[in-house]
Amino acid sequence: MVNDSKQMKIALVQSALIWGDVAANLKNFDEQCKACQGCDVILLPEMFASGCMMVKKAPEMAMAEKEKVAACYPAVEKAMCSWARRGDALVVGSTACRENGKYYNRLIAALPDGTCFYYDKRHCFRGGGENEHFVAGDRQLVIPFRGVRMAFFICYDLRFPVWCRNTQSYDVAVFVANWPESRREIWKVLLKARAIENQAYVAGVNCVGMDNNGLSYAGDSTVVDARGREVATLEPGQEGIIQTELDFVALEQFREKFPVLSDRDRFSFTE
Repeated sequence: MVNDSKQMKIALVQSALIWGDVAANLKNFDEQCKACQGCDVILLPEMFASGCMMVKKAPEMAMAEKEKVAACYPAVEKAMCSWARRGDALVVGSTACRENGKYYNRLIAALPDGTCFYYDKRHCFRGGGENEHFVAGDRQLVIPFRGVRMAFFICYDLRFPVWCRNTQSYDVAVFVANWPESRREIWKVLLKARAIENQAYVAGVNCVGMDNNGLSYAGDSTVVDARGREVATLEPGQEGIIQTELDFVALEQFREKFPVLSDRDRFSFTE
């Protein structure tokens, strides 16, 4: 079931991140969100308020950075709720969070009415040492918004098709990321693969620029339809905003014509 108009306008904000400066990043994305007026959904990169600054660091430095960013979690959540209310939109992005003495890479989905939903990154990137600093989440997040069922994932989750499998009849899968330029072809291929196998739109938003570890990010923020075709994409390496309409009549028609989801395997996750 989708909204009466059968369409949803979505914005992907591809921006450089000011590494470690939460206040400056919030100021930047406040302006970016203003430019997305009229959109139903606004997507921001992974760790948009700080960058993934605590990976591949000495333990004492990583702990200090985690504490610094996590301490700003209330301010980040408050800002996202403000942007959602102002724009009458769902605003999505992730940041570091400390809860019960543990740290998480937590996605916040802030609704216009002030309600927030949360998803803790399931797959913490071992190659960058993220798994040493954050606890993996243990639940998926799929929510209805304006008649559209939306699933939310973070960066490295994209590599794991079982976790992303469309067992909950979602219409759109969202991936917020800090995905480095050195693996940009993999990013683009996997976004298309997840869309094709799950018969859903996939929206992947990434950052650009260079981080303090010397990694560069090309962006390649993209919206892909259920056939694996790019609906909209941004030039690599350039800051910008994608604003595009998702057509759920076309999605429903494709699913009816080629009912792959009716033959999907049923399973449950166990640790």
